[in-house]
Amino acid sequence: MKKISLLLCFVVCILGLSACAPEKPVDEATATVLQNMSASIIEGAFVPLDAAQAKQLTDMGAEYLEFVFENAMGMQVDGNGMVSAFDSWTRGIEEIGAYKEITGSDVRYNSKGDGFIVSTAISCENGTGVVELTIKDDMNHTVESAALNVDYTFGQKMQKAGLNTLLGMGTVFIVLIIIMIVISCFNFIPKIQAMFAKDEPVKEISVPAPGAEVLEPEYEETDDTELIAVISAAIAAYEGQTVESGGYVVRSIRRRK
Repeated sequence: MKKISLLLCFVVCILGLSACAPEKPVDEATATVLQNMSASIIEGAFVPLDAAQAKQLTDMGAEYLEFVFENAMGMQVDGNGMVSAFDSWTRGIEEIGAYKEITGSDVRYNSKGDGFIVSTAISCENGTGVVELTIKDDMNHTVESAALNVDYTFGQKMQKAGLNTLLGMGTVFIVLIIIMIVISCFNFIPKIQAMFAKDEPVKEISVPAPGAEVLEPEYEETDDTELIAVISAAIAAYEGQTVESGGYVVRSIRRRK
């Protein structure tokens, strides 16, 4: 039993050490190529276009973006990913101001090890940010997506947290007020029903006065004398009797000896 426990502990330790293995390093040549690609996209595609031009370009569709990047910059990109990338860049630049320069770049493998993540730090007039590119580990280094992540200061983060808190609490209070108003309106429902009930005419039901003569339905009387006579004759014939028209019964007379 002790040997089995020791063996299990040994296996768990090996698995833990394998999970803590260092990241697979990116060779220097590949890192340089990817860093140059990131700089080209930032300064050759994102920076020259203002918000209106970027919107016009993305409205042309994903396939058109792929065509433009391949023919103008010699890069393979995912069109849908680049549509989101232009939108992210436009919203980020609105917060940190106009682009100034690139201040650094870093390349690493993603968690699966089948692609690269290129993080390029940029400096702008009102702040800084990081442009993060996701690139496939294939022959063409296809760019799958890109995004501008703004570096917020502690004060900006606290300001955003406060605004989110106020927004959430305000929404809750508004909902509670609406519920209270609806509940308070329940008191008026019986009054409204009573108002409508007054407008409706009351149907009077006639009740016979006490002592009044109640007329019973009259039935038409029919003369059943002939029917009775026929039935009586039939019964008498069955019993061997003769019924005369006067109503007398004639029986056969037998002499006793």
